[in-house]
Amino acid sequence: MEHNFLEENENFEEEEGTARVSVRAPLGTRLALKSVLEQHQVWAQQLQAHYKARLKSLRPAQRDHLLVEQHRELHALRRQGELLDTRDALVAFGLRQEVQSRGWDHPWPDVDLVEMPLGRFPGSTRTGSYPETLPLRLPGALVDQVSAGCWSTSKESIHQLWQWHDDHRPGVLRPDATRPEEQAAAAEYRRLAAGVVTTGEVYRAGIRRGLHAALHTPTPPPIAALAPS
Repeated sequence: MEHNFLEENENFEEEEGTARVSVRAPLGTRLALKSVLEQHQVWAQQLQAHYKARLKSLRPAQRDHLLVEQHRELHALRRQGELLDTRDALVAFGLRQEVQSRGWDHPWPDVDLVEMPLGRFPGSTRTGSYPETLPLRLPGALVDQVSAGCWSTSKESIHQLWQWHDDHRPGVLRPDATRPEEQAAAAEYRRLAAGVVTTGEVYRAGIRRGLHAALHTPTPPPIAALAPS
């Protein structure tokens, strides 16, 4: 019997320090992201316009230095949550907050990600509950933290759910089951499933945190400080 871990096609592919992740999300998530990203994209354009104006009067070596500075400043603002002008930056910021709130922002020396099974596992939410799919590119180390945290938190319940499936015939969880033994089996399944923290659950929480942060950024980033005279 093949048992899989990652929920709802949250598959990822490592590429130069980043991971490609596909997250299932509630209806309206794409629209909400588009709305909040637009204002931050205006701020990003303002920042870049300041640098572009500076480039015209500089020598080539100075222009290279300013371009590097611009890249570093924009990266710092995105990581700090002051400039969330891309979907990836917004979700990464929110996901870091979610990982920190769960106490997962630390190395996981006892977790071997290579040994961790992939795919959906017992207790995960059906994808029909989340009709939208969000393709993301996130820091690989952050994705690894999410996977390791979910597995470490859930592995005992997952092993018990695998055993539950081995011990019960298919269909025991059907909604119209009325026999006492079926109801007892369903109750046990729900109890075990409640101990499972899925990667999709954590990513969706990170998206919510990122949206909240983007909506409550009080003022544009300090443009004047980033455009030396």
